[in-house]
Amino acid sequence: MVRQIFRKRVIAAAGPLPGQLTPENLKRWTHLRRGVFSDEFDETVTHLLCTEEQFNKRVPRVREALARGKSFHIVHYDWLEFSLVEERRLPEREYSMWNILAKENAIKREKARVERGKRDGEKFVNTNYYHIYHDREFFPYKVDIRRDDAQAGEIGQRYTLCLWESNAKPHLYWFTAKFLKRKGDSQPSYYRPSPCSGRWRHEMDLFMDFFRIKTGIDWEDRVIKQGTTPLTVFQYSPPVSARPDIPWWMRGWWELLADIAKTGGKPIGRRLRHSYDYCLEINAQLRGLPWPPPKEAPGTAINGGREEADDAKTRPSDGSEGKGRIEEDDGEDKEDSSLATDMGDDVDDDDDDKEHSSSDTDMDEDDQTTTVRDEKSLG
Repeated sequence: MVRQIFRKRVIAAAGPLPGQLTPENLKRWTHLRRGVFSDEFDETVTHLLCTEEQFNKRVPRVREALARGKSFHIVHYDWLEFSLVEERRLPEREYSMWNILAKENAIKREKARVERGKRDGEKFVNTNYYHIYHDREFFPYKVDIRRDDAQAGEIGQRYTLCLWESNAKPHLYWFTAKFLKRKGDSQPSYYRPSPCSGRWRHEMDLFMDFFRIKTGIDWEDRVIKQGTTPLTVFQYSPPVSARPDIPWWMRGWWELLADIAKTGGKPIGRRLRHSYDYCLEINAQLRGLPWPPPKEAPGTAINGGREEADDAKTRPSDGSEGKGRIEEDDGEDKEDSSLATDMGDDVDDDDDDKEHSSSDTDMDEDDQTTTVRDEKSLG
């Protein structure tokens, strides 16, 4: 007895099908299996049969089917033939022309991405070979600084600073900046000081120098001095959150997790002058804002979206938490030292750590003096 494999299924064809798949045979075979083969293509059709050539040429019924969306199946005619042979309705996904369309679209997107990367490489960075650098706290080194000076008529100006990392190892780095003169500017200008990519330390120094020149703030002070500079210079806003509180158990060993939670899941990056909490406290003092900030209803941002992780009772009375701590950043400490040695590039992890530790030791001595001065001013 013939199985009812096409029960409640209405099948139509996009055009003539090869072999014995004539309209008469299709009607007889589907009727024996309690299905319907329709000469018309209407809303009752559940399966449209077509050849690959008909699909690629977008014959009228295929165009109409694509316009109707995925409310029914567009399948290769093999689906019907193999279902008849095996006497069971095979899964449509293996024969779906939607999958072919998805692959075609994926190929088109990939080609467009490659071409776009080539165009960017002529004046910027070829994104086929480079990606945005993330530090060990997963902070992406792609930051925006903006200037809205109404008196000078400079509204909506924006620089996008990027530190790129090569896909290939050992990693090379490249600093770039893109400038938009006004909001919606379709012709940005590009700044790329280095003629080619290089070592992390050099390009990171270029990144921090450019940030300092445009904002008047050292990169390490981006949280401490945010909102304290005149509108004539570019402004940087660190990631903020609207969360009202951070639980007590997210302190201590969970300091990094707490800082990320306070910024709505967005990392703030390494190389801060002090701990994140203490930077916020100094910023509040400089801006004449209350500290700790008053609590508001959940979901309401305080002090530009930044709030204390715990209430004031859990904070040391002398305010010494996190003072004098400067986070060193050894850049890319995961490079393949053996490959780098062959290239003549001394990127051994130990040597790199010594280099950063010596430079950061000098910064620590300056920071201790700065911290003592800050303590007196806050006292």
